[in-house]
Amino acid sequence: MKALKAIFILMISSALWAADQPAKKADSDTDAGAESPQIEAVDIPTADILDPSTYAVNFRFYNQGGLASRLVIGPLKRVNLGVTFDAQRVIGSGDPHMVRPSIYFKLRAFDGTDILPALALGYDNQAYLYQNSTHDFLEKEKGLYLVGSHEIFIPDFDLHAGMNINEFDNTKLYGFFGATYKIVSSFAIMAEYDNIRDAANNRVNLGGRYWITPYFNVDLAARNVGRGEARGGERIVRLNYTGRFPF
Repeated sequence: MKALKAIFILMISSALWAADQPAKKADSDTDAGAESPQIEAVDIPTADILDPSTYAVNFRFYNQGGLASRLVIGPLKRVNLGVTFDAQRVIGSGDPHMVRPSIYFKLRAFDGTDILPALALGYDNQAYLYQNSTHDFLEKEKGLYLVGSHEIFIPDFDLHAGMNINEFDNTKLYGFFGATYKIVSSFAIMAEYDNIRDAANNRVNLGGRYWITPYFNVDLAARNVGRGEARGGERIVRLNYTGRFPF
């Protein structure tokens, strides 16, 4: 627990420091936030964040009529905050009900160089696939994580890798890595290997992202590829919109 307290103190101190630092400058003031940043792949986070004074909302439609809606805002330079509301059986004939809400925090600690990756520290307690029979989630949340992202080999081909802790009592360390490749300006593919620790519970997720407008894109993805529904295999659709506050 002492280590956990130290990590949270570091996060708060870093956020206060980052608020005084210059954010990564866009090509022009009119371009800032004009295109939806890829702040996550399918499940794993990236080191990208929203610009200050912008926001992002997404709606994730998942197994058995579930809907998870998330709002993320950029209140400070390099800092994002958010909240997610999850509900099961929103679509279909079952009785809909809410699952616990979750919170989201991300700090972009380092913008990266030609050699070194950009780094982000964050916390996300959104878990997946709540089981009414056990009153628990089939797939645990990221919890506290550190992620690095870097473009390699060719333009718009980014690798993302990191580690996370979601059970602070046992301090079990997990890993994840993945890639996003924007093949053309309006379409990207995503692949990731998540929850790396115990081979039986590792996850392979694959997906595509299509930009209908610079502000709005749609994700189609398969989670836990090769596993059946009982082990968390599913297909999801996610709608993502990025905007700017009018003040």
